[in-house]
Amino acid sequence: MPTPVHDWVKPRLDALVEEAVQAGMEREVIVAVLTDIVEGPGYNRATVTEADAPQPDGMTDPRQEPLADRPLPVTRGEWYPYSVDTQPDPE
Repeated sequence: MPTPVHDWVKPRLDALVEEAVQAGMEREVIVAVLTDIVEGPGYNRATVTEADAPQPDGMTDPRQEPLADRPLPVTRGEWYPYSVDTQPDPE
């Protein structure tokens, strides 16, 4: 969603990326480096609360999905119903 800050930052960021591409750097690499910088401690000063900390049991934090204790009962037909049968049709 555009905001005044977004409208101010985006053209400058686009120009920086374009300048780097013109200098011979790959766009994906530039974006990865910018992401690394912005998410690093120099820019991202968000504090981690106790609720944000990972829980060791995987059950108390609703954002962590618990792992199955045994294989899930799924057959190939259930997860890929459009598989091609290589056997001849029964007559």
